[in-house]
Amino acid sequence: MAWSQNNAKFAVCTVDRVVLLYNEHGERREKSSTKPADVKYGRKSYMVKGVAFSPDSTKIAIGQTDNIIYVNKIGEDWGDKKVICNKFIQMVRLANTKTNKSSTIYGTDSYVVSLTTMGSW
Repeated sequence: MAWSQNNAKFAVCTVDRVVLLYNEHGERREKSSTKPADVKYGRKSYMVKGVAFSPDSTKIAIGQTDNIIYVNKIGEDWGDKKVICNKFIQMVRLANTKTNKSSTIYGTDSYVVSLTTMGSW
């Protein structure tokens, strides 16, 4: 679960790997499915372990147990088109979405368990 930085959106990921977006009044407004790092393994091959909004609240990062982080552009307004704008296949890395580059900060065979943001994306 995560609140957007502007406190207008609240994201919850279900056990079915669906991200639900709620408004500040707790009303469900949108939902979107996640996807595996490799489609050949199927939708039940991973779990979502972390969710974080960008500082401007227009993107959301989804960390999964199949060692991938998807960054989805969700837009400023409800109903804006949702698209994957970045995907980082890795273990634990620093992801810079401005330059679309990443660097290893800790190497291990463990999956992502948490996400956080700093500064602007």
